[in-house]
Amino acid sequence: MDIKGLNTNSLRPDSQNPGVKGRDESGNTANRAPASGNASAPNNDSVTLTGAAQAMNAAAGAGDTAPFDAARVAELREAISSGNYPVDNQQLADRMIDLESLLR
Repeated sequence: MDIKGLNTNSLRPDSQNPGVKGRDESGNTANRAPASGNASAPNNDSVTLTGAAQAMNAAAGAGDTAPFDAARVAELREAISSGNYPVDNQQLADRMIDLESLLR
């Protein structure tokens, strides 16, 4: 990958991440990445998704196949707009607390 305008002289390996390539504190170029034009260099790039990212990917596609009851939605909208939709405050509070615990 060629990034124009990138000053590679200022890159330094991270002591916590041995996979970072660049110059070390002494100016040595150990672990330096091969030149971008080198066709013989193997491409070992990989990406690993966390469990949360995998769940988000699965949830993103689930909306396309979820059942939708247009009549029920219209019924709920009418009840809310007329002020006749019953709200169980205790159940709402409990579910908000459950949601909060999932976000931590």
